[in-house]
Amino acid sequence: MSNVMLEVVFSDSAAGTMAVAIGHKGFLGGATSVIISDGTVSKEEIEKFQHQAEERERSGWENAIPLEGNRKDIVNLPLALSVGNISEAGICLERESALSLLLSILPDMASEIVTELLNTSRKNYATLLEKAQNGEPIRVWVGREPDDVCGLYWLLEQLRPIGFEKLDVTIVELPMWETRPDGCIVQYNGWGEVEPYHLGRMASLGKKLPTNYLRSLANRWRELQQENSPLRAVINGKLVSVSETLYDTFILRELDTLDDEFKESVLVGQVLGKNPLGIGDGWIALRVEQFIKEGLLVPITTPAPNAPIYHRMLKKIK
Repeated sequence: MSNVMLEVVFSDSAAGTMAVAIGHKGFLGGATSVIISDGTVSKEEIEKFQHQAEERERSGWENAIPLEGNRKDIVNLPLALSVGNISEAGICLERESALSLLLSILPDMASEIVTELLNTSRKNYATLLEKAQNGEPIRVWVGREPDDVCGLYWLLEQLRPIGFEKLDVTIVELPMWETRPDGCIVQYNGWGEVEPYHLGRMASLGKKLPTNYLRSLANRWRELQQENSPLRAVINGKLVSVSETLYDTFILRELDTLDDEFKESVLVGQVLGKNPLGIGDGWIALRVEQFIKEGLLVPITTPAPNAPIYHRMLKKIK
């Protein structure tokens, strides 16, 4: 197999992990964070945890299968395709609207970030189309998040004019879980969480997709475009159109565990921490905004400048 491959990912975090993985042969070092839940850990124990983490990374790089390639072949398409209108082809105004909606939780930075995401996506998309037409192989890294699965289906629909029989597409699926050498079981929510030194080994597990399967996934995207619901989710392994209220049950359940006055950031954190839904803080915060509009909750403080809108106190309305 040729070492030259377009490496397609659907988030900045996954692209960052891949940029570190490609071309690195040894231990990088850098910051190590240790999360303590009960505040009773001594300085010596914290240093021990940090040392263990550094040793694990050093060992990881020493035993890594290198991820061959070039960083310029990373194709990042951070389009959040699980959210909003998908009736148009390519990367059009509807994507700008969807990204603007999701990033409205960062009012001071939203337009700048949206512009950056769209510029990245459009530039990468143009490169991808040109190289795919020239027969370059494509390797798509797909997690279980709806944005990744939507990204794969969308991508194949965009490549349809080239002819599915002419495409060389390999898919690398994020493993559900892995056992580390020390016996620890690790579960990943997305490619951005995977240690970069694992990517070379995981790349070797990629599967080449047959022509008929490529066509069926692209056809499924057409069906989803026809349905054009406000949201798409992966349910029982299938990508389906869903109502914007899909995740409300999880939010309301966590809301019940909180005091009458609470930090909205705690609510968002609990929903994402306890439920591996494959979505980000943006959608949760938008649904809380809806609960405020419906009179379930009322803000009692305002967030600091440059902070997300959910950095505030809310009060439940009886």
